[in-house]
Amino acid sequence: MHPRKFVRDSLGVALSSAIGRVALLARGVVAAAALGPLGYGGWNALNLILDYGSYATCGALQGLDLELPAAVSGAPPAGGPDQARRLLAGAWGIVAMGGLLFSLIVLAALASGRPRGARTLGLLPPLLMLAAALLQLAIQYHVSDLKARAEFGTVSRAAASQVLIGGAAGIALVWRLGIEGLLWGWLAGTMVALGILRRKAPIPLVPARPAVGWALVRAGFPVFAFFTASLVLRSVDRLALLRYGNTVGLGHYSLGLMAAGLVLYLPESAASVLYPRIAAAARLRPGAGPAVPGDARASWARVLLEVTRAQAALTIAMPLVVALGMVWAAPVVATFLPAFREAVPAMRLLAVGALMLAAATIPGYFLLGSGHAPRLLVFGVAAAAVSTVLVFGVATRAPQPTPIAFASATGYAVFGLGLVVLSTRELFPPGGGRRRFLAASFVPALWASALALAACRIGPAESWPSAVARSAAVIVGYMPALWWFGRGVGLKRLAREWLLARLVPV
Repeated sequence: MHPRKFVRDSLGVALSSAIGRVALLARGVVAAAALGPLGYGGWNALNLILDYGSYATCGALQGLDLELPAAVSGAPPAGGPDQARRLLAGAWGIVAMGGLLFSLIVLAALASGRPRGARTLGLLPPLLMLAAALLQLAIQYHVSDLKARAEFGTVSRAAASQVLIGGAAGIALVWRLGIEGLLWGWLAGTMVALGILRRKAPIPLVPARPAVGWALVRAGFPVFAFFTASLVLRSVDRLALLRYGNTVGLGHYSLGLMAAGLVLYLPESAASVLYPRIAAAARLRPGAGPAVPGDARASWARVLLEVTRAQAALTIAMPLVVALGMVWAAPVVATFLPAFREAVPAMRLLAVGALMLAAATIPGYFLLGSGHAPRLLVFGVAAAAVSTVLVFGVATRAPQPTPIAFASATGYAVFGLGLVVLSTRELFPPGGGRRRFLAASFVPALWASALALAACRIGPAESWPSAVARSAAVIVGYMPALWWFGRGVGLKRLAREWLLARLVPV
């Protein structure tokens, strides 16, 4: 893969994600204004169905992501179109089975009257969210095929269409229909996105023999289990608020969750482009077997360079943007969402935690794609367990957004630090390279966060002129970190490659 193609694909996915995040941010702001803290908390409680529904495949799609790139490229020992179709059909069988089982679990939970926060919503909203979760499984199945074939443009267009149509329709309907309007709008966008993907990837929708699907489950289960542990890490705060707090508190807290999602989108975009390449190129490292033809023929050293270069660019550029967002949170919320003023402290803490977690996104995907999922699973389960104990321990004593946000951000930081430390053992030989990578991953984030939190004490909290002064102080204060850690990263080169992006024969 030529560097320009990697940059183009990464920034293309990031651009579609950015468009989507802006649309979701607009929908979130309008929904918060229309529904108020109580209704917005109920909306985010329903989103747990969508979050956990994506994990109904039990690892089949994760196994497909590991095996399909080599099959599509024709790699030995059993690559080629026939093998690719067998893998796809096997994965689809598990997707269908998992979706059915998840539906039964959700229906049983609704029949029992749980969770408590969803009881006042009625039956239709959970059923609509369940339908959205099942359609999302079909989208993930098609996306796995397209990513294996490096069709990131189609993936980006589908993702952008889903959120733009779903977000715009939700904004138009929420004032009249409430939560149901948000859901009908999202279903419309999801159907359009699935149509775009299906047109480019007319892959099997008839399940293959179960043996193929179960083989993919076995191959992908360590990755799946790790992602499940990370989901627990990122959702345990909502579960704790539902258990010990109230829906109004969850509504305030959800504004911070929206901000945390914005922080994570860019590293996830870059990682999603790198992951298929890492999975295919992992076969080429010393002792891993015969070379893979085509795009994946690049050396293992080249993959390591791409991972470290992308990590360095993100960890120096993102902290300043996040710090400025923290500075402007109070005046913006006070002006446009005055009912959510209490959410600002929790929002800032979650932004800091998300910044620490974002630093581990690319290293985490690298470890998963290079065959270290079993070892990573042990760490992920342990970190998720520690975070769960910490968050629930805090929630039993202080079930308010700010204390729970602090506990959750601490869990994010522990998780992110552990992932980066583990990745350094594979990316670098023993020595200073590991220490430099670790410092570059977290020192800018910690420095920018400390600057932002200190600057927020300047002037009246909700004053726009004070926010301008705080922003200037943060920018000036961040310059030493930008100069020290930004040397040799190549941010200008990355911008130039994006402008000139085109396929060039290697």
